[in-house]
Amino acid sequence: MTTVAGSATDVAVPTGRSGPSTSQFGVVVFLASDVMLFAAFFAASFLLRSGNQPWPPEGVELDTARALAATVVLVASSFTMVAAERAAAGEDRAGMRRWLLVTIALGAVFLANQIAEYATLDFAASDHVYGSVYWLLTGLHGAHVTAGLGALALLFVRAVRGRSLGAIAPWTHGVALFWHLVDVVWVVVFLTIWVIR
Repeated sequence: MTTVAGSATDVAVPTGRSGPSTSQFGVVVFLASDVMLFAAFFAASFLLRSGNQPWPPEGVELDTARALAATVVLVASSFTMVAAERAAAGEDRAGMRRWLLVTIALGAVFLANQIAEYATLDFAASDHVYGSVYWLLTGLHGAHVTAGLGALALLFVRAVRGRSLGAIAPWTHGVALFWHLVDVVWVVVFLTIWVIR
């Protein structure tokens, strides 16, 4: 902050920028648009549910315990991602890499479970409205998990090769925010499909 003398008063002129960077603003805008995308799907789901009874239709059996276990795994990955962020903030490169690998492993387990569940389902998206809602919601979320795993893998590479963890802090923060959003959205998907029946 520099002071410029004027005829009547001294004026303070800022010399540096403060507040969020352009990249952080971009991440927030992207995440907000993603939230709106999922909000439209959830709204359509509840609208279709109100006009199609029974919901789910006869013969649809979902494994709630399996979905709950997958939910616990994905929520746990948010905590390991927080641990990776804290390690990065302390310039603990080994700790960050370790927690990133745990986060990637948990995300991969979740995704593998979802693929395995798809293989055991006895209904398709084209069988009924419920099938369309189920496959679209879980499929859209699965695509986000896949993208998140890719971003985590790139972050791991940057953590290994980068000279300073501080230099990749905006990338780390952006990936973490996206991963937490993926986890929160899944909790809503789980409640919408497996709990509110």
